[in-house]
Amino acid sequence: MQIRKKYHLKKFNFNKEEFDFLRLFSQLFGVTDLEQIHEFMGHFDTFNRANDQNTILHKVFYSNYKSRNSSFSVLYEKFIRNFISTIVPESFYFQKVPTLRVGLPKNKFVGEFHKDTLYNHLPYELNFNLPIVNYKNSAALLTEDFPGSGNLISAEIDYGQVMSFDHIDCTHGSNINETGKTMISLDFRLALKDFYYEDFAAKSVNMNSHFIIGHYFSDELIN
Repeated sequence: MQIRKKYHLKKFNFNKEEFDFLRLFSQLFGVTDLEQIHEFMGHFDTFNRANDQNTILHKVFYSNYKSRNSSFSVLYEKFIRNFISTIVPESFYFQKVPTLRVGLPKNKFVGEFHKDTLYNHLPYELNFNLPIVNYKNSAALLTEDFPGSGNLISAEIDYGQVMSFDHIDCTHGSNINETGKTMISLDFRLALKDFYYEDFAAKSVNMNSHFIIGHYFSDELIN
């Protein structure tokens, strides 16, 4: 908890040319202006927890990511090894497949306000958010400024930054996106080695993957 508190709402700048996530997303989805990609997607009712990962963009991203040595997996793992390791001195395992978030106009990108313990996540985790486009205003994450405060603040981030927030102890979620533009981001979790323990009963609600090394988290230990 003290480590999550230390990192909560801290932002870190990375080299956008070296870690060019924006270009890969544009190539993958075949759209230059990702903020307007909703124009090609039709109508969606307001998402809830059960379906906020069910757009065609999610299906394309995850199916592409899981192909052997995909461009996304190569870049993501390079980002973890060469950048995240420089800002997190603790040894850690990393989430094998990052989570895609899509905030369509007039919709949410998180189906409900929650703490991630509600979804079986365990207290050895550290969370990071990486915006791709439009992580601004009503399209940004809302999170408590500190655990139990009840005071939700907007966690706006620019592309080229990554931000940690306390997903375990702070209530967080999203409101309706009123910006008229699509928000796209990635988030991922680290399992800190010194606090890690195995709990085979805990599984991710979307992927049904055990929160253990070799399943949800990498076999590889960083640092």
